[in-house]
Amino acid sequence: MLGFLTLRTVNTATLYDALGDAGLADYVRKRTAGRIALLTGLYMAKSCGAAYDVGQLLLTEALSRAMVSDCGYAVWRPASGKIDPVTLDLLQRQGFVLAPQSDAGPLLLTDMRSPSVLIQNIPTTLKEPFASNPQVLSAVRRAHENFQRAICNLYPGVLVLSLNAEVIYHRLVGRIVELNGVPSEPTHPRVLGESMCVPFGKIIRGNAIPNTVTKTIHTDKVFAQDLSSFTIAPFPRYAPLESQIRTVKAFHRPVILVDDLLHTGNRINALDPLFRAENLEIDRVLVGLLSGRGRDLILSKGRNIDCVYFVPNMRSWFVESTMYPFIGGDTVAQSGEDQPQLTPSINMILPYVYPRFYRGCAQAAVFNFSRTCLENARDILLTLEGEYRRTYARNLTLTRLSEAVILPLAPDKGRCLHYDMNLSASQCLETDLRLLLRMQEMERGPRQ
Repeated sequence: MLGFLTLRTVNTATLYDALGDAGLADYVRKRTAGRIALLTGLYMAKSCGAAYDVGQLLLTEALSRAMVSDCGYAVWRPASGKIDPVTLDLLQRQGFVLAPQSDAGPLLLTDMRSPSVLIQNIPTTLKEPFASNPQVLSAVRRAHENFQRAICNLYPGVLVLSLNAEVIYHRLVGRIVELNGVPSEPTHPRVLGESMCVPFGKIIRGNAIPNTVTKTIHTDKVFAQDLSSFTIAPFPRYAPLESQIRTVKAFHRPVILVDDLLHTGNRINALDPLFRAENLEIDRVLVGLLSGRGRDLILSKGRNIDCVYFVPNMRSWFVESTMYPFIGGDTVAQSGEDQPQLTPSINMILPYVYPRFYRGCAQAAVFNFSRTCLENARDILLTLEGEYRRTYARNLTLTRLSEAVILPLAPDKGRCLHYDMNLSASQCLETDLRLLLRMQEMERGPRQ
């Protein structure tokens, strides 16, 4: 056993019985309503040697299940009456806010009615041996923790639900083989299930499911140059979407569609008419993260839906890699030819763009969030460059970035500017960071 968490569900009428203090009960009652998840302890082995953050995983599982049970708030009230600094930092990175100091002991509270969701996926974007390199993973973990704090500043007091992409991947694979009625380990002789798996997002792209026919539909989200609109297009150097779907139909098998997230439904909205035009038999849609809006959308199309995590009312979502330049992002349409080894992209942070989902956030928080993303990307890339140099005795320049990053992207600079391919990605990010710092007045807020 690596650890465990203790919790129970209470409501506003039973707060005093649960908390044992009239002042704390009144404090919580004024800020909540309905069902409340009361967390009373988090215990982890001192030297568990786990590859994942055990405390983070326990909190994620507990809070995600509490939301499905219609809990709108979560309260941390340790049974021991004490809280250690590591646990306090963990809770605050999830959006928990510390109540005013009380003689009755510590209490933290967060609003789960409309959480922000963060998908932690950086290791899945890197190539071996760097994806499992201890120094790189340490840099990735520090960056993730900084990212969590930055989101908490964007939405103070709101739950930040952190999901691990590798955990989602393993659970999706387990669910697929269960639906297909096949074992999760390869068999000899090989016996394939009746249905086939068709990923159309990023999470299982390039992977094969055990004992299951797997054929990816390679899609890409491509923004217009002015970022006013986007389309769902075939991934660069792949066949048109219609041709890819005809290839899937040629297998003559029921299809399990797989994606990492379903909320706005941009990809499925683009693909569903093509599926219907080809009379493709869709058994169900299976996603890692499903929101209430996404569920309604897919049911309105007459499709079956299943998921790993369900968030009834999602405020915002962040896929960590898409916020980090040179590691991830969304493609930008180009009228001319791209530079070799680099696909032009956009990351939804300053100084590249000011997206709509920042409108309700404080300017200082938006500036801090963008700065955190740039610094995180720089620090991860600096570590990658150092480990690459130590392993291969040469520099990780932009020309060689694809040797460490599965799909290297570069922030779009327009048609008149080109990257020096002999520079490192971290050097380019230092320049972008200096551009951002010219906007530092945002951090100070309006003058009185």
